[in-house]
Amino acid sequence: MSAAPPGPAEANPSRPHPDADLRVHPPRSPRVTLGGLYFLARTIDKTRAKLQGTLGVYKIGPGLSAYLLDWLGITEEQFTEAVRTSQTDEEIVAWLHARCDRATFPAINERLAERGIRDDEHFREVLPRYPVLRDYPHLRNWFEILEVDDRWIFDPANAGKISSAGA
Repeated sequence: MSAAPPGPAEANPSRPHPDADLRVHPPRSPRVTLGGLYFLARTIDKTRAKLQGTLGVYKIGPGLSAYLLDWLGITEEQFTEAVRTSQTDEEIVAWLHARCDRATFPAINERLAERGIRDDEHFREVLPRYPVLRDYPHLRNWFEILEVDDRWIFDPANAGKISSAGA
């Protein structure tokens, strides 16, 4: 969504998660379920990338990642520290499960999966951040928009069309 992604990342020992270089590929799909939650894997990918300076056009908040953390009752700072001190997804899931009420996960998943563009005014508001919607104006569900946008961002044909707002 944001500024055009730079070229491939170079090997760098200060980047412990080379798979989290979101300048060269998107984060995991919002539909990937990890620890019983949609969007958690994607949020981990974005947080790892943020920590190592490879976030590219993506962002944590505002957006669905920020909603997820808020609905779980944890701050972005707490989550970022958990990601920073964890080596694996499983460690992050264990940290999260120790702090959050898992009984809320189904309702959180439903809220995430149902979020979408509310109306024509909201569509016009988000269009500058999601130019892919010019090609897919029928999309309204955020999971669908993000999946199409992830492919669109890394299509070389769209390099000059990407703005600086972020997914």
